[in-house]
Amino acid sequence: MEFVNDWEKQLEKDKIKEKKDYNLDTLYEHTHSELSLQQSKRDQIITIYLALFSFIIPFALSLDSIAIWMKGLIFVVVGIIGVLFSFINVRYRIYKEVYWLSCQAITVLMNVKEEELNKQAIQRAFYHSLSKKGKSYLVEKKGEKKWSKSVFIKKNTFSSETMHHMIQVLITSVVLGLSAVLIVGDLYSYLIGAIVGVAILVIAFLLLMSNYFAKLMEVYAVMAYKPTQDSEKDQKERNKLFNSAFKSAWTLHVYYQNE
Repeated sequence: MEFVNDWEKQLEKDKIKEKKDYNLDTLYEHTHSELSLQQSKRDQIITIYLALFSFIIPFALSLDSIAIWMKGLIFVVVGIIGVLFSFINVRYRIYKEVYWLSCQAITVLMNVKEEELNKQAIQRAFYHSLSKKGKSYLVEKKGEKKWSKSVFIKKNTFSSETMHHMIQVLITSVVLGLSAVLIVGDLYSYLIGAIVGVAILVIAFLLLMSNYFAKLMEVYAVMAYKPTQDSEKDQKERNKLFNSAFKSAWTLHVYYQNE
């Protein structure tokens, strides 16, 4: 393949320092600040949503010039915004988890000889941190330890991170449920509206929380992988799953990409 642009070419080996400068203390501080930043962004999201909820909902209910079903549509809009905020919160939560693992990895790297610090050492340290925490979600079945979704959900359900997200999801689900009560109730029957509203509330809550746990578990997907009889396939798939988490740990990518 011929390169059209100069920037498409690989860096020559003689231009890359043989001895790398890894300032782990600075790297740890930067990673920890990124971790805190994700939490700050998440807090801002729920603050904005609560402000939106406390302003628009009372305002919509106080309007006497529009039909009740139209008020329900305003609830739908607020609910949809809540769903979008929920997806954003999940992204911040995933990055926070990855940065926490990165901080653990950097702590491990502080015990590695300076001349041994390279791409392989960094990835091994990250996997060490990932597997150390991930082992708590394994259960022994037929003499073999396997990944357990139920254990993962159980151990994370009552964490402050999950409870924080659950509050936002619950508010969103209630708003969506109330929208159904107002719309269906005004157009047909409030009894039917109440039934539909409760159903939507439950379904929305379960779907949004399922998305939260599913995305969070993807960080530990390499540990949940079930090996096959094909070792080459297993190696390829495990490498893919590991990199899906490691690629988000961008503060650890302090080496040349093709090293």
